[in-house]
Amino acid sequence: MTGPGFLVHVSTCENALMSDEAEVTVTVVDGVRIVRVSGDFDPDEATLLSGGLVPAPDDSVSGTVVDLARVRFADSSFLHALLTAQGEHDRDGRPLVLAHVPPLVLRLLDLTDIARVFTLADHVPAAAELVRSGRSGSRRQ
Repeated sequence: MTGPGFLVHVSTCENALMSDEAEVTVTVVDGVRIVRVSGDFDPDEATLLSGGLVPAPDDSVSGTVVDLARVRFADSSFLHALLTAQGEHDRDGRPLVLAHVPPLVLRLLDLTDIARVFTLADHVPAAAELVRSGRSGSRRQ
């Protein structure tokens, strides 16, 4: 889909507004799925993240940007959801780019030696451009 952007799907836990509760919001902007993730993610919320990252079979987006700027806590279940999504995107031939990766998530990626699996960008516009250009790989932008 092209256009200024619209809300495709919103999933939240109770009282997610201005709290540590996990929230995943999915929009599509100019043919790129933007997944904004905020709050604390542990095994109970990992399915929330997974649901927002799954590309639909009839999905016409060129790829996905995951905005992690507002993630306050993440554990191995969060990383597993990201790895699963990366694998699904790879199989579909669509890029997945992580944007605004906070230090706590970057540390998890580095400690588990999986940072190389993802394409990282400093901000959402740069990540969206990588998706639109079809570029992805294990590099930090």
